[in-house]
Amino acid sequence: MDGRREAHVNGDEAVRAWIRDYRAERAETDPDATHVQVRQLSRLAWLTGGTLVPRERFLG
Repeated sequence: MDGRREAHVNGDEAVRAWIRDYRAERAETDPDATHVQVRQLSRLAWLTGGTLVPRERFLG
């Protein structure tokens, strides 16, 4: 996740927890965490780069 590949997590709940913690840590400087990108990686991700998943799926 994130443009610098801050984390690699497995499962929707782990993604939600990571985004929640990331946003809490940056609440003052980046309250919306607008630059966070979530990619879903498959077995072919080394070739395709994975699929970008809307971060809204994990917010709420």
